[in-house]
Amino acid sequence: MKRIYYIILSLVFFAVSSCDNFMDVHKDFIKDGEIIYSPKTDSLSVITGKERLLFRTWLYKSPNVASIDIYWNGRADSLITKVSPSIGRDSFNIIVSNLPEKSYTFDIRTTDIFGHKSLWTSSFGNTYGNAYAATISNRRVNAVNLAETGGGLNGTVSFFAAAEGLVRSEVDYTKSDNSKAIVSLSAESSVATLPEAKAGSTFKFRSLFVPEKQSIDTFATAWAEYSVAFPSVYRYDKSSWAVLEVSDQTASDGGGMHMIINNNTGDYWHSKWDGGNVPCPHWAIIDMKTSKNIVRMETWRRNNNTDTKTVDFLLSDSPDPNGDWKKIGGIVFPNTTMNSITKDMDDKVTKGRYLKLFLPDSNRDPFVSIAEIWPYGGI
Repeated sequence: MKRIYYIILSLVFFAVSSCDNFMDVHKDFIKDGEIIYSPKTDSLSVITGKERLLFRTWLYKSPNVASIDIYWNGRADSLITKVSPSIGRDSFNIIVSNLPEKSYTFDIRTTDIFGHKSLWTSSFGNTYGNAYAATISNRRVNAVNLAETGGGLNGTVSFFAAAEGLVRSEVDYTKSDNSKAIVSLSAESSVATLPEAKAGSTFKFRSLFVPEKQSIDTFATAWAEYSVAFPSVYRYDKSSWAVLEVSDQTASDGGGMHMIINNNTGDYWHSKWDGGNVPCPHWAIIDMKTSKNIVRMETWRRNNNTDTKTVDFLLSDSPDPNGDWKKIGGIVFPNTTMNSITKDMDDKVTKGRYLKLFLPDSNRDPFVSIAEIWPYGGI
């Protein structure tokens, strides 16, 4: 019985002694009282930039937090940002600037109004600068064109495929009234449309990149002048034009007079032969809707047909077939299977709303046919 008593007494002594040793381990941590921590930041993200970074974070039910503290370079450098969060969920955007181009490790904590600190949160970020800028180059231009569309003169600049990181390209050009304009083109697009571009003018272009998918800054290449100017001549848009009258026609052969300006060289206007052949000359009058000068004419006759010979081009402000017409140029088709002739006009200055095609003769008198015309404007 005495033996059991001594065993129990020994166990009690050991337990008391062990508790004293256990408390010795914690004495240094609780000697000043219980440790209180400030709330940590929530959902931290770091967004890259040009020698700077954006820290985007949130605080939830943290009205006592007084600052968000960001440290880097082994906590040798820091940025302390005062905040005033509410009792709800608040977002904060903090920019750290003057960060030379490299990778960084950051330690972030908060401090409350009582001086309590939160536990640390770590994150990483890269900044970019001259080294990255040296790796980017302008998106390459594929082709340059100028055309009248929708009643206005528009230039187009076609680009090759976009390089990685490209977000947009910009084209700086001169308009027909000599004013300047800039057009932006996204990386997903390949053709920039330049309204009212000036014929014969040049343009500058540059490209803008981001080093990472999300970035608060873009890096732009230097403006570069393209070596090829817009064409000095361009096709007029015929979509609103109308053929008003012809001297005669066989509409069942080729489609009739309206085929002259329907942008299809497979159909045509043919002079009258059913019910009697009508002798030369033949003519057609076209309403161009506005007064225009014509510097070049592209003329197509019926495919693989040699009938049409001479075609003269005249302008007037009246559609009267017998009115006052000014000849601006003409062409002569040989008696061979040449389908089209493109020729600059002798008079590139005279303007008129109405265009007259005058066909005085034929390689197989009296038959003529015109498949299509494309008048050009320009300087």
